[in-house]
Amino acid sequence: MTVAQNYATFLSIITCPQCGTPVTQKDSDTLICSGNCSCSFPIYHGIPVMIHEKNPVFSSADFIHKEGGDLFFKPTQNKFVQLLQSIRPDITLNSASKKNYLHIAELLKSIDAPRILIIGGSVDGNGIKHLKETLPANAVLVESDVAHGPNTNIILDSHAIPFQDNSFDLIIAQAVLEHVLDPYRCVEEIFRVLKEDGLVYAETPFMQQVHGGKYDFHRFSPLGHRRLFRKFTAVDAGIVAGPGSSLAWSLRYFITSFAPNKQIDRILSYGADFLVFWLKYFDYLLNQHKGASDAACGLYFLGQKKGDYVLSDADLLKQYDGYRF
Repeated sequence: MTVAQNYATFLSIITCPQCGTPVTQKDSDTLICSGNCSCSFPIYHGIPVMIHEKNPVFSSADFIHKEGGDLFFKPTQNKFVQLLQSIRPDITLNSASKKNYLHIAELLKSIDAPRILIIGGSVDGNGIKHLKETLPANAVLVESDVAHGPNTNIILDSHAIPFQDNSFDLIIAQAVLEHVLDPYRCVEEIFRVLKEDGLVYAETPFMQQVHGGKYDFHRFSPLGHRRLFRKFTAVDAGIVAGPGSSLAWSLRYFITSFAPNKQIDRILSYGADFLVFWLKYFDYLLNQHKGASDAACGLYFLGQKKGDYVLSDADLLKQYDGYRF
């Protein structure tokens, strides 16, 4: 599907995030609510900015100026800095994303023209290229975020997803739910806009330090993560990165805690990664043990929307398989 066709398709299912009424295109620069709330939404460089005026955190004006601060993805142009970034080791061993996206790709093969919504998709998440490469030409891929980036084709707040009920076959929230104010509200919205039998895939940190500054709010244990998605049947769940990665993160942040200012923090953080990155390789061994889930760096959940299914708290507690007690 061409970019123009993709845009036209998802534009037909956009709704007002304030009242849920379908929107219409007033002109090339504006969408307007067809209901009584009379909201209007700018289209900035071809990207609808679906942030309503009562949003407590963002405003549409945040996304229509060139100097957008934190809300604009700005890759560095400094060649020396790019070199330093290219040789900096990753302290997280992601052992799951590629496998999981290939699994999802297989599950989507039976669906003609699948509709996919990526929340937090301004840049590609780890392993997602393996899904994108398998999508049929007629797939509709909506890559959303609350930041402009190379992939962004719509700005939205996942607390009020501006799409019709039962619109998508797959919704992805990779490294997103720790950054939202109310993850339970966001998952309710995901449930609403998924089709029956639609899939949700989420990766969320557990034992990991703050990495989003003021936009970092939550962490989930394995049972906490499962309860977050209690309205979905479980297709698969497990560890994204294990205790070795957790230890590497902890030691990096122990070192940076000595920093007296932000500039020193960045220098210490860079150097610390070279000292601790090797610890992540313990995950190859540790992730084979049940106890690893109690100290995992990050977790994943792949679920399916099935009617009125709700996992009871009694059944949730039975799923604990660690060693604590």
